[in-house]
Amino acid sequence: MRVPANRPALRVQPSGAGEEELELTEEGGVTDDALPGAEQDSPTPASRRLHELIIQLGRYRSLRDPLHGICESNQLTPTQIHALMWLGNDGPTHVGVLAQRVGITKKTITGVVDRLEDMKLVERTRDAEDRRAVVAQLTTEGVKLFNLISRSVDQGLRRMLDLLPADDQEALFGLLERVLKRLGGPASEQAL
Repeated sequence: MRVPANRPALRVQPSGAGEEELELTEEGGVTDDALPGAEQDSPTPASRRLHELIIQLGRYRSLRDPLHGICESNQLTPTQIHALMWLGNDGPTHVGVLAQRVGITKKTITGVVDRLEDMKLVERTRDAEDRRAVVAQLTTEGVKLFNLISRSVDQGLRRMLDLLPADDQEALFGLLERVLKRLGGPASEQAL
């Protein structure tokens, strides 16, 4: 069984050695006091600009409607869709890691997995190496739904990419790959 590395969804690098996890609220947000130096840091022009551009992208119906329709027709919440997407992309995942990926507490992910299990989309198993650890994975029905969601996401991304000429697409990919490399993410294995 493939279990992804236990990396938190959000990480900060404190001035000392090692990683620390940010404290998440029940809704999956980050508390103000969890951000290092939050009281002295104010947004930069670049961070405000990026934030505004992301918000503007989110306003385009064509980018979010395919998932909205899937949520409605399958009676799923956005959090449940998010969990299904992580399980489909990462494979069987420890429930605690899934909570971090989705950006919610371990207590909240239990309810999310309960409902997905009741819908026959997810099943729980015990980790073969650590019987105390619970692993969530997609069922056959969950895989079918994940494939449908993936196709919808791909269609939305293709529509967005079609707005850019090929050289701008490559520039976008290069920028994202460099960011991931600096974050130590999955693109770090690729030569940039």
